[in-house]
Amino acid sequence: MQINLETDYAVRCLVYLKDRKSETCVLGDVSKGTKIPSAFLSKILQKMIKGGLVRSIKGKKGGFRLAKDPDRISVYNIMQAVCGCETVMKVVCSKTKEPCSFLKSCKIHVVWQDLGKIVRMVLESRKLSQL
Repeated sequence: MQINLETDYAVRCLVYLKDRKSETCVLGDVSKGTKIPSAFLSKILQKMIKGGLVRSIKGKKGGFRLAKDPDRISVYNIMQAVCGCETVMKVVCSKTKEPCSFLKSCKIHVVWQDLGKIVRMVLESRKLSQL
């Protein structure tokens, strides 16, 4: 399993918003507080909004807030919003990053599938409220 920088940043961003759940946070403050470049953070927040995890408030007192209670957001939900469902537990070749071409004949593929199920179960069980 590979955690990319965007996923790490997304988790950091949502932890920041969770810790300030009574506030509406502006992009600059989130960027500064999480040490995430604002241009990259903006893209991540758009994915989080589309994924239903963050809401955007427009206007003078606008900014960003969590769209759900932190107990209802899992680490898996965050990864889905950033990477897409199909890529969270995808078995890919370590060299080409393409789907493994030996899936039908691979003797160990079932082990990777089982491992993926376990990892997904752990990621789904870990809630934002616990971070």
